[in-house]
Amino acid sequence: MLYIGKKSARVKDLRRLIRHRAEGEVIIDGRRLLEDLIRWDVRILELYLAAGLSESPEVAPWITAAEQVFEMDAEVLAGVAPTRTPQGVLAVVEAPQWPVWPASEGVGLYLEGVQDPGNVGAIVRSAAGLGAAAVLLAPGCADPWGPAAVRGSAGTVFRIPVEWNVPLSRAVDRLRRHGGEVWATGNEGQSLSEWSPSSPMLLMLGAEGRGLSPEASVVADHTVSIPLRREVESLNVAVAAGILLSTLSE
Repeated sequence: MLYIGKKSARVKDLRRLIRHRAEGEVIIDGRRLLEDLIRWDVRILELYLAAGLSESPEVAPWITAAEQVFEMDAEVLAGVAPTRTPQGVLAVVEAPQWPVWPASEGVGLYLEGVQDPGNVGAIVRSAAGLGAAAVLLAPGCADPWGPAAVRGSAGTVFRIPVEWNVPLSRAVDRLRRHGGEVWATGNEGQSLSEWSPSSPMLLMLGAEGRGLSPEASVVADHTVSIPLRREVESLNVAVAAGILLSTLSE
């Protein structure tokens, strides 16, 4: 274990990595998430601990699992951490290497314009828990492996295939080759109570308010809508994704 001070070049590198994630690496923040990733056999490249924490018995498995371990003052680590309530633990882990979703079965979610990383993480979590086959994100969506998205997903970005920067034409063409249907979500369309799509399918969701692009609406075979009451015009995209996936899983 190596102690690093406030002015260390490695601290500067860690700050830079949190701001601009390196390809193939993911920053994680939190004890529970670290324990989950170790249990899932995710490769822990670097582990950063607040000074004194290494003496705790619970930390021993973390140190064993990590390829490199560093210790720094708790205040320094808290200043680097991407969360407001740091737990004295940061890690750099290997990004998941998922095979491309073949679009031959199951439900693929396609997100367009979802720029809030918390929403991206919440959608991935719902997709993993409710049986979706994959989550595909259009260019312009938040990084699904950024700290806030990973936190919002409760680590499930390591449990379900996630593809970033996927052009709409590529996602649709992939599905068409297997005879699948493309569904849009909107205020007008088939009611959720009557919805029974076939598999495979691509379910497209846009950011709340803006919705899907005209290009996405044009390529859709059908549109599904969630009935709303009390003059509510729209739902948060993560909430809508959960409702739709829950309906499909029934």
